[in-house]
Amino acid sequence: MTNLVNEKAYWRCPVCEEFLYKISRTWSCNNRHSFDCAKQGYVNLLLANQKNSKAPGDNIDMVAARRAFLSEGHYLPLANRLAEMSLSHIRSNASENKANVFDAGCGEGYYLQHIVKACQRASMSVDAGGVDISKPAIQAAARRYKSIEFAVASSYTLPLMPDSQDLVIQVFAPSNANEIARVLRGDGKWILVSPAAEHLSELKAMVYDTPSSHEVSTEVPVGFNSVERQSLSFSVSLDTPESRQNLLMMTPFYWTISADKKQKLLNELALVTASFDIKVMQK
Repeated sequence: MTNLVNEKAYWRCPVCEEFLYKISRTWSCNNRHSFDCAKQGYVNLLLANQKNSKAPGDNIDMVAARRAFLSEGHYLPLANRLAEMSLSHIRSNASENKANVFDAGCGEGYYLQHIVKACQRASMSVDAGGVDISKPAIQAAARRYKSIEFAVASSYTLPLMPDSQDLVIQVFAPSNANEIARVLRGDGKWILVSPAAEHLSELKAMVYDTPSSHEVSTEVPVGFNSVERQSLSFSVSLDTPESRQNLLMMTPFYWTISADKKQKLLNELALVTASFDIKVMQK
């Protein structure tokens, strides 16, 4: 096979679990499994038997809505808090001012990019990557954030080598604690963001007649120790029907709300509470 010395290695082959090396615009392993880069720069590492539908994950409209909502800065306090916490924990783990950071369920890459920028401002070298099962989300991420490696893949089967990451983040994404533990280095950290009890309570009150609060889990998965836990809450002003529509499309409520209630929400929902539970765990 082609001499792979000096070629970039990042992903793990989803077929044989060997390193994938990038040669021109193709990721290949020593067993001759190859995966071509799309024009946007990402690679599709999701095998057919890992799909639960023809086009799993968020569709193009949902991705566009989230991108528009986040681009308006509505969740910037969360992005800033994540970047601050990530940098602090990366510094405590990384050697020689270098770190590997990964987002398992990265969507369009918004939070990961904020972390990368924070590290760059602190003069820390970062090798960053992310996966999402949604092809439109990864297309959007790769199109916008060229310095980050992105792949279409399942967060339940991460295409990464064992003991390769200093930090893994997950924001409202499904988790597989065994996979996170596998890819983290010995002292690696896992930052998990979940909705807190009152997250989007005003929106839920317009969807349901008797809305319930989110249940916040205090469980620490086997194989991890709790390092830190923070709460973050802030108000989000929704000044236009478009911003209300975009927020609604980011939630599962979009699929259950009635037409009458949806119109009322688009006309009247002016303010929502964003509330997050942020756990930091160490392998």
